[in-house]
Amino acid sequence: MNLEQKITEFWTYIKKAKNITLFTHVEPDGDTLGSAVALKHLILLNEKGKNVRISGGDYPRNLMFLSDEEIQLVDQDFFDSSLKIVVDTSTKKRIYDKRVKTEESLKIDHHPFEGKWLFEIGGDFWPATGQLMTKLAMILKLKTDQKVIEALAVAIITDTEFFKERNVNSETFECMKFLMDQGLDYNNLLKKMQLNEAENLFILKAIKNVEVNSLVSYMIVDEEVSNDIARPLVAKFVEQSTTEVSLAFLKRKEGDYRCEIRSKTYFDVSKVANAFGGGGHLNSSGFIQNDLTKLNEILNFINKSK
Repeated sequence: MNLEQKITEFWTYIKKAKNITLFTHVEPDGDTLGSAVALKHLILLNEKGKNVRISGGDYPRNLMFLSDEEIQLVDQDFFDSSLKIVVDTSTKKRIYDKRVKTEESLKIDHHPFEGKWLFEIGGDFWPATGQLMTKLAMILKLKTDQKVIEALAVAIITDTEFFKERNVNSETFECMKFLMDQGLDYNNLLKKMQLNEAENLFILKAIKNVEVNSLVSYMIVDEEVSNDIARPLVAKFVEQSTTEVSLAFLKRKEGDYRCEIRSKTYFDVSKVANAFGGGGHLNSSGFIQNDLTKLNEILNFINKSK
């Protein structure tokens, strides 16, 4: 089944449902939020009589302009009665709403195919779920509005780190052209996405403490790093890094460390993440560590794998 056929079948599920819940992932980023907001409004604009909600939370402060209401977990009655669609999330453990059963849910995503799903679209060759969602709008010739095009643009921009990340290709820019042809004000959108002064100062302070160990630049942030700034902090760190691999240990409110690992070209950081209980893509992955005791083990693992 080609992409157009898959998208058509995916939309058939939507046409048949009255209530629809969209689910985002833990430690959510612009791709999962933007894709979910865009899909919600694409459904409401193009299909009559639908009730669509997003179930999730902890979204980055600077991206909450995308939603016209606070997003929380949906109530049990709506959950039970709805078609369930998981967005930008490859496995059950990454879904924010733990009630979801993957075998009873649809998935639209850009991670490796994992687990059993009722129906899924995706695969590890899209730079962002937002690009796949934009293709959906283009293929089905769906009506869009300002909410849709801004949400799709945020999804693409943030997950490609402003078009610098993995798998960016001509189709990425064709999708951005489509959004701009639909009325996207790109410069104004960037202004809306800006961090505030305190967030920027926190990031600048954090990236001063970088160490280099052979193939790896690494940093440890022992102040709590909120999900509001985790991705921008890592992006700025990687931008400054001169090594193939960049590794960030970021203290979470739970007291453990969110470990984000990136590579510039050839190194498959997903192998490192998988070895330490996480996962992700070739150039961008993550995992959790309770403390810093395995730091040297992780650094050795990376350097021995080069």
